[in-house]
Amino acid sequence: MSNEYSKPYEDLYDGAIMDEATVAAISGIAESQMELSHLADSKANIMITVCSILLSLGVAKLEQGELIVPIIAFSVFCVPALFFAILTVMPSAGTVQKEVDHPSRLRHFNPLFFMHFSLVPMRAFEYEFERVMTDPQQLYGHMARDLYAAGTVLRTKKYRYLRWSYKSLMLGFVFGFAGLALSLVAA
Repeated sequence: MSNEYSKPYEDLYDGAIMDEATVAAISGIAESQMELSHLADSKANIMITVCSILLSLGVAKLEQGELIVPIIAFSVFCVPALFFAILTVMPSAGTVQKEVDHPSRLRHFNPLFFMHFSLVPMRAFEYEFERVMTDPQQLYGHMARDLYAAGTVLRTKKYRYLRWSYKSLMLGFVFGFAGLALSLVAA
């Protein structure tokens, strides 16, 4: 039994023709992923602001000796919420890579991805870009890998960390309210 995913990568887009519908579909997918990334970044920035303000207010109340148990309970979960929100917006793609003299030194070099082409000399980029842009098979392959990589970052980084941030903040509210209720009952 043959698996369609086992055929050689080079043969995936043989005879590929760039028609308007294909270009529109790829552009639409890329635009959708960019909007999802922007949305995640916006939500994370809101979480950073909210958590920072709430932690500042909590510290001020702690210094006054007020509501110690609920504020500590809330803060225990608010700090991780802030941490995960920061991880959501922190760039990570290729930040540890050094410039190279030739694209072949980069694993899966993609001249359409800025963190790849910015690591090679301009002449090497121009050559690789022209090679890919004039060969529909190469272009489809690189565009597909670019879409896949962007979607993977959305799934495994941005939305995962954003979800953990929201969950942590919600737990902070629950435990903070529980601490407040216990403080009021004990008083």
